[in-house]
Amino acid sequence: MKSLKNDFSLMSSLLIPVAVAINFTGSLIASSLKLPLFLDAIGTVFISLIAGPWVGSVTAVITSIATGGFNPVNLAFLPVGILIAVVIGNLTKLKIKNIVVKIILLILALTITTVIANTVITILVYKGITPDGTGFVASSLIKLGFGEVFSVIAATFVSEIMDKSLTIIIAVLIVKSMSDRYLIKFKYGENYIK
Repeated sequence: MKSLKNDFSLMSSLLIPVAVAINFTGSLIASSLKLPLFLDAIGTVFISLIAGPWVGSVTAVITSIATGGFNPVNLAFLPVGILIAVVIGNLTKLKIKNIVVKIILLILALTITTVIANTVITILVYKGITPDGTGFVASSLIKLGFGEVFSVIAATFVSEIMDKSLTIIIAVLIVKSMSDRYLIKFKYGENYIK
């Protein structure tokens, strides 16, 4: 419980609406441009990097509810947002100073996590085909004779590796652009001080 209380400092609580706005903006850009990406977790990753998994989870839940009003598909994937916050928030505890190594580790961990979670949700809720670019690729693979599970995993992997790479790079760039005086006010901000 002490960890939970420490995560929700005044600064991290005030940053939640900013992180939700970043998520919402990324999602809007990706859907407006019909990109095969989601870009709806940049704010969740950003805030999880400096404030931990609990604050990131709250950000993910608020984002899913907010974007779910425009695209109800997002509500089914709410658990994925929470998993993203938990994975990033816990990995940020590792005091890896080499930023390139940290980015690669975050991309790999997040891609594996989201591919598994998204595949399970896609198969259970949407019978393998979501109404987006990933669903189009999965349905094309199924029509070519590949099995449903393989098709969903393959389509999800291609989408997730691109999306999560871009998401993490942008989130880390946001964190690295913050001043040391501001970063020190967050539970894990010191991990990113130059």
